[in-house]
Amino acid sequence: MQRVLEPEYMDTPEEAEGYQAMDHSAANRSVVERFLAIGGAQVRDLVDLGTGPGDIPILLAELTSIPRILGIDAAAEMLKLARPKIQALGLAHRLHFGRADVKDLPFFDGSFDGVLSNTILHHIPEPLEFLREAARILRPGGVLLIRDLYRPASKDEAWRLVDLHAAGANDYQRTLFFNSFCAALTLAEAQQLADDAGLRQARVAMSSDRHYTIEIAR
Repeated sequence: MQRVLEPEYMDTPEEAEGYQAMDHSAANRSVVERFLAIGGAQVRDLVDLGTGPGDIPILLAELTSIPRILGIDAAAEMLKLARPKIQALGLAHRLHFGRADVKDLPFFDGSFDGVLSNTILHHIPEPLEFLREAARILRPGGVLLIRDLYRPASKDEAWRLVDLHAAGANDYQRTLFFNSFCAALTLAEAQQLADDAGLRQARVAMSSDRHYTIEIAR
């Protein structure tokens, strides 16, 4: 199956609220647990690239004592959903959200010793730009975890995964999920792009029946 791009940003109220309404709790927890398992609990400053409504950095703030956590997204509507949560949970002293393009980040080289991203890579038309930025801002000796959906070999396989993992979702949400599979990379493509981005030391491997990870452990 050839890659079919979807919109780079989910930046309408319908898209943001539709995404927020889906139950990502198990997937979010699994990516956080993996990040912590490869040394993420020891980082001092962390950025979550493509944070969406902010659930992953919030979970990290609740589970760890990482002193500085930043969530970045280009979609203003997503950040509108994320920002009120930190006040309600009393996390504003450690957790912040900001708007930026993950392909052109406003940070110095080596700004963070933790870089995390979940299911954003497939939204990027030229994912090499994103991976180069992730590599650039990671401090030497830091921890990196980028997780994304993989592109199945056929549309039938993509729909099988939608049926398996989004059985209770509505038609709009199921279509979003299917489109994400179509826009994703294969494992071989992800490996090549990681190498081209300067992440040759990273491990690239399947981490579930629908996800792969690019990771650098401490």
